[in-house]
Order: sequence, then structure tokens, then C-alpha cells
Amino acid sequence: MQLKRLYLVFIVGIFCQYTIKVQAQTAWPSIPWTSGVNLTPVMDPVGLTDISGLFWNEVTKRLYVSNGNGGLRVLQLNTTTNTFAQIANRSYTAGPEGITQVNLSANEYYTIDEDNYQIRKYTHPADFSSLTLSKSWNIVASPSPMTNTGNTGPEGITFVPDSFLSAIGFISQASGLPYTSVKGLGGLFFIAHQNQGYIWVFDVNPNLSNDFAYVGKYKTNKSESCELSFDRTTGLLYILHNTLGNFIEVTNLTSSIVTGGDRKFTVNNEYYVSNPTGNQNIEGFTIMSKCSDSTHVSAWLCRDVELTELAAYRQDCVRWFSPFNAPGTCGNTSPVTVNLRVFIQGYYKSTGVMQAVINGVNYPTLCDSITLELHATTGQHALVQSVKGTIDVNGYGNFVFSPTIFLGSYYLVVRHRSALEVWSTSPVLFNSLSVSYSFTDAIGKAYGNQLYATGDGTFSLYNGDINQDGVFNISDFNSVESKTRLFTTGYLKEDLNGDHLIENSDYILVENNSRLQIAVSRP
Repeated sequence: MQLKRLYLVFIVGIFCQYTIKVQAQTAWPSIPWTSGVNLTPVMDPVGLTDISGLFWNEVTKRLYVSNGNGGLRVLQLNTTTNTFAQIANRSYTAGPEGITQVNLSANEYYTIDEDNYQIRKYTHPADFSSLTLSKSWNIVASPSPMTNTGNTGPEGITFVPDSFLSAIGFISQASGLPYTSVKGLGGLFFIAHQNQGYIWVFDVNPNLSNDFAYVGKYKTNKSESCELSFDRTTGLLYILHNTLGNFIEVTNLTSSIVTGGDRKFTVNNEYYVSNPTGNQNIEGFTIMSKCSDSTHVSAWLCRDVELTELAAYRQDCVRWFSPFNAPGTCGNTSPVTVNLRVFIQGYYKSTGVMQAVINGVNYPTLCDSITLELHATTGQHALVQSVKGTIDVNGYGNFVFSPTIFLGSYYLVVRHRSALEVWSTSPVLFNSLSVSYSFTDAIGKAYGNQLYATGDGTFSLYNGDINQDGVFNISDFNSVESKTRLFTTGYLKEDLNGDHLIENSDYILVENNSRLQIAVSRP
């Protein structure tokens, strides 16, 4: 962790051959530090130093707190009592300065590791009993031009979904062209760097370590940047600058070329931070999505306090500010993406991987096509919108819906050509332009627990409803049996294990499911 240095520069009567556009700072748009709720007492005091990153998960109502010296704290909000409780406290060997999530429903998170100059992905069980380093991407390796600047390196990280990048016409600094992800994550990682305050942007392959594309680096209003937070409802990026007294810069991700050839983000707002007394080393900031409830927006700040500092500082390092008068508008004209994960019985092999059913030779990473429907929460649960797409062999698929569903709640319904239709347990609130849902990690994710246990802790759709009448019966059984006798081959719905040959294993699968007398479970 670097020792923060403050440079005070007085500029009087400067006349230049070019014009500098100055964004006037405004007051902190919330209550002062002393009036915010001190969340430090909620956390175990042992090892509670070097706090450097925060992330708010809108779906789980959890505040992730990252210790730069190798620690993770997770605080759960009780929405009834409006109080937090610590539900996780894990230590690990790393330098996780910043923290974020991509899929807000998944048991995983990403960090920017300043010690190793890496974006890192960690997975964990639901109870946070262990942390596993799953993937990593070295951002000082080719094709990135970033160099190792020691302990004045990358500190903040956030994820921006493609739907926002596309809507704003986000421009790659490296190519000068509009850019959305091509590596398969469904968005880009933005990294805040202390050295010169640039924001670096990378497109990573979620399935392969060190496979990434360099998108560019973007100049900001200050010479140091340490934290990022992205509002997935307004499309605004918040940049915390831990210099000259602490500032928060807000941009809509548009940019332009400035003097010197840099591409600089447009500054929409800039705020003074409400500082505490004494140690003012503010390194972490995160914000609640404005359009979830625009009258009750919250924000959080943390300061980096060392073990040798006063107890008063160590006992006051994370504060909760509400209400926070967040900028941005909630009228949505952008498409909404559902990041779905689903497995299909028969196609599923093991360890989160399915058969490449469509064409294993030409499309080895694609499993099959499915249809995702959104249904109303009341009455007869009428169909609202429907999108057909594909899922990959790991069960992931992105389904893009029209802007009209934004801020609504809908049941998710998955349909597949031979699987039993499945509904989400409860309606899903679309309070972000990117919403994630998995039917694979818990049987309770499906209405009526209508999922098949694969045997390795994951769950899949039941397969074998050949005629799509919502029940396994003699008709499905006969359809598979007749083609089994003919040794029929090809991409057919009776091929329940996806090997393009209708044989005894397909027959046994539908026979077993028929005996269970399973039918679609709907609200």
C-alpha cells in the first residue's frame, strides 16, 4: 500500500495556447462523515486494517469490503431492521485493492490485485467457508501497455455490461472505434490506476486465464484514481480520487481526444468527499443503484487505516451515507440483458460442462438453443416478452430484451425443444440493464423445486418432454423408442444426451423420467 502524498498546486493567471475545460466541484451530495452510520463495529476487529475497496450488490443486499492486505468481509443488510451483520470474514494471500462482481447472483467476485498486477476471479460456496482463485489475467503482459509502477499501481475495479457500452457508443481508445466485449464476459472491466489517474479498460475471456484484449486507457480530471463504482441503472461511472482532499468524478463514459493525444472521459459531475477527522486516506466508495429506489439511494466510503494508527481511526473506517443525491436519470431507452445459466439433463457431463450439441466440430463451445420468456407476476401470468438464443457448454447465455421491461418484475421461464419448461421461484426485479439468474446452483431457484439433481451439487432441467405438453408420458416414451429402433442420427429432439445418435441411453432417460410422473410446475 502506497503512502499517499498530497500535492497542493496554486495556478494563477495562466494563459495558454489551448483551453482547459474545468468542471466545478460541488458539495458532497449526502450527510457528512460524522452523521453517516459507522459500520466498523459490525465487523470483527481482528485484522480490520488496510480497507481499500467496497462493492454493493443490489441483488443480494450485501456490502463487500476488501482488505488490501488480503482479506474479505461481507456485510448483509437486513431490509426489515435496516441494519447490517457480518456474514463472512476470510483471509487469503493476495493484494486485493478493489473488488467487484459481474454476475450479481453468482458465488464469485473479482479483485484488482495491486501486488501482482492482476484481475483475479474468486469463487466460494454459499456460506463463504472457503475462497478459490479460479482465473487471473496479468494486465502488465501483452497486449496491455501497462507497466509495473510498484505500489502506485491499479487500485479500483468495476464491471460495465455491454448494454450500457452499446447505448452510449463507448469508444475504444486503442482503436478509436465503438467497442463492446468480444471475449464472452458480456462487458468490460474498468481499472482505476494511481499513476496519473488513468482508467484502464480490458475485455477478458471468462473461461481462460490471461486471455484478454486491451481496450484503452482514459484520462480523468485528477492525477490519481483509486476506486470505481458503476450504477447499472443510470449508466454513470463514479471515480474516486484520493488526492488534493478527495473527490468523486462522475462520467457517462463518453470521451474525446484532448491536448496531448489522450482520450479523456466527459465529466458530468464532480463532488468534494465528506472527510473524517485525522486520517483522510479515503480509498473505497460504492453506491446503490439510483433507479432501484431513487428516494432512498445509499453510498458507502472507507478509509485505509493502519494497525499503528489511533484506535479512534481503526474503529471508524467504513461509513454508510443515506440518502445520497445521485445524479442521472431513470428513464430507460437501452435494452436489458439477462445473463442466464442453465444446464440440461442428458447434455450435462460433469463439473459444470455440457455436451456441444449443435455442432461439436464447428461450434465446440455452444451447447444448444433455448427460449427465455418473461411473464407477468399477476393474473394468468401472461407472456410479456420472449427471446430465443443459445447457451454455451458451461450453461451461460445472454438474452437481450427491449427497454420497456426496465424496473418491472417478471417470472423467468426457460423453454427448450425437449426439456421440461421451468419457471423461476419468484419474480425477478429488473432494476439494472444487466440482470443475472442461475437455475444451476440451487434446486430452490425453480418454481416447485422442478430441477434434476446432477449429483455434483448442481441442477439441470429435466429432459425428455418431446411433445412439449408439460408432462412426461407415453407419447414422449414412444417417440424416443421408435427412433431408437431405427438407429436414427442427427440433431433431433429425441437425442436426449446430445451425441447425435438416438440410442438406448436416450430411451432409458425418458423412461426413468416418465416413471417419476413429473409435470411442469407453474405459479
